[in-house]
Amino acid sequence: MSTYETIITIGMGLWIVLAGAILVGLVYTISLIRKVREPLREISNAASELNARLQPILSNIERASEQARQIASRLQTDANEVGQTVRHASASTRNVVELVEDRVAEIAALLEVVQDEAEETFLSTASLLRGLRRGGKQVSRVKRKIGDIRRG
Repeated sequence: MSTYETIITIGMGLWIVLAGAILVGLVYTISLIRKVREPLREISNAASELNARLQPILSNIERASEQARQIASRLQTDANEVGQTVRHASASTRNVVELVEDRVAEIAALLEVVQDEAEETFLSTASLLRGLRRGGKQVSRVKRKIGDIRRG
């Protein structure tokens, strides 16, 4: 056999060994895949079952979240309305307080006038009574003198 034939024989032998190694590797990989397939199927089934169990919970959470958003929106609207009502009530209260202050000032002025009039009336009445008393005393003196003159 020549060198060329030897090299071809060796090359073919290497190819056969390499093909055998690849074949053994494929067989080993196929057996590993078969061994792993069952646990992977169990994991997939467990994930599917977990997904089926979690789906209603997630749905409830989504509904609750939407309801919470709606409630928050309503509360914000109500809070805005309450704020407007408070501002309106505050403005109305300020107006009422101003009116009451004006009325109190008017009543104070009126009471001052009434007090002045009452004082004037009291002084006039007192002066009149004093005049009547003096006049009464004068009339009594005059009567006494007239009585003394007639007797005497």
